[in-house]
Amino acid sequence: MPPGAAPPVLALRRPEDVIRAVPALLGRSPEDSVVVLGLRGASGRVHIALSAPADEPPDGFAYATAEALAAEGCGSALAVGYGPAARITPRMDALREAVRLHGVELRDALRVTDGRYWSYLCPSPDCCPAEGVPVPRGGPPGVPPGALRAGPSDASEAVAPVGGPERDRMDRATTAAEARCARMWSTRDTGGHAAFGTAFRAEGLREVRAAVAGALAGRPPGGADRVAWLALLLVSVRVRDEAWVHIRAENAALHADLWRRVFRMADPGYAAAPGSLLAFSAWLGGDAPLAEAALHRVARLAPRYSMAALIRQALDHRISPDRWRPVTPEWLERNSPADGPTERPPECPKPPEGEGPTP
Repeated sequence: MPPGAAPPVLALRRPEDVIRAVPALLGRSPEDSVVVLGLRGASGRVHIALSAPADEPPDGFAYATAEALAAEGCGSALAVGYGPAARITPRMDALREAVRLHGVELRDALRVTDGRYWSYLCPSPDCCPAEGVPVPRGGPPGVPPGALRAGPSDASEAVAPVGGPERDRMDRATTAAEARCARMWSTRDTGGHAAFGTAFRAEGLREVRAAVAGALAGRPPGGADRVAWLALLLVSVRVRDEAWVHIRAENAALHADLWRRVFRMADPGYAAAPGSLLAFSAWLGGDAPLAEAALHRVARLAPRYSMAALIRQALDHRISPDRWRPVTPEWLERNSPADGPTERPPECPKPPEGEGPTP
C-alpha cells in the first residue's frame, strides 16, 4: 500500500467475497490447492490464511490444519478448494471432521472447478444449484493490484541463480575462495583438524556479523569475492547458526534481501545454507511464496539439508511465524562456543600437491 495509506477492509459476507479475497490474502493464485482462512474474535476477522496442495493426503492435511487453527485461537474458519471434485471432496470431508474435533466452526466449505463454485455446506438449490455458480471475475473491491504480493513464478525468478558475466565473476571468485580455504588448511599449526576448524569458524563469525550489520544498515553484502567467501564459510554449521540467530521478525525483510543475494550468487555447492537462511527469513517475515521458492531450489541442490527440512515442516504444517521463539547470539555462544569442538571441521578443497591432506 502507499505510505500512510490504511489497508483495505474486506467484508466476506458471501461465497463470492471469499473467492475474490483468497488470492489477496494468500499472496498468490490458489490453483490446485485447498485454502483455509482462520477467523478469530467476535467479529470473525481473518487471522491466518493456510494453504496445502490438493494432492496432500486428506487426513494429514485436515489434522495439521485443524491443529494450527486451534493453536492460533481461531474459533471458526472458511475453506476453499481449487480443483476437481475427486481431489477436493475427500479433503473437505476430512477437514470438516477434524475441525469439529478441535472445536472450530467451519462456516463454509467451497470448491472451485472450471470457472464455477459449489458449497459443501449449503443445502439450498436456490443459492447453490447442482450445476454450480459462476466464479466472480476480478479481485476484491478496494484492493489495488499493487497491494498483492508476488506469485510463485515471480518468487522463483527472485531466487534464480545469476547468469552471464556475473556468473563468470562468481565462478572465478569461488575458485579463489576455495584456494584461500586450502591455504588456511596448509598453514594450520600442530593442532591439525581442530586448529583449522577453530580458525575457520572464527573467520566465518567475523564475516557473518559484518554482513548482517551491513544488511541492517542498508548495505549490500559486497562483490563477488566477498560473497563467494561468505558462502563457503557458511558450510560450517556454527557459522550458519550465527546468521540464523540474528534474524528477527521486525527485520526479517532485510535479512531476506541479504541471503537472497548470496543465494543467487553462490556456487551451487555452497548455496544450501544461504538458501535456507533466505527461506527462514521469508517465512518469519510472512512471505510464504518466497520461502517456498527458496526451499524448492535448496531441495534440488541438497535434498537432505537439515535446516531446510525444519523450515519445510513449518510450512507444511502451517505453523504461524508468531509462534517462533528466537534464541539470542549470546545463548548460541554459551551452548556452542566458537572455539569449542562443536562439529567436524568443514570440508576444504584439496590444497596444492605436498601441502597435506584434505580435512
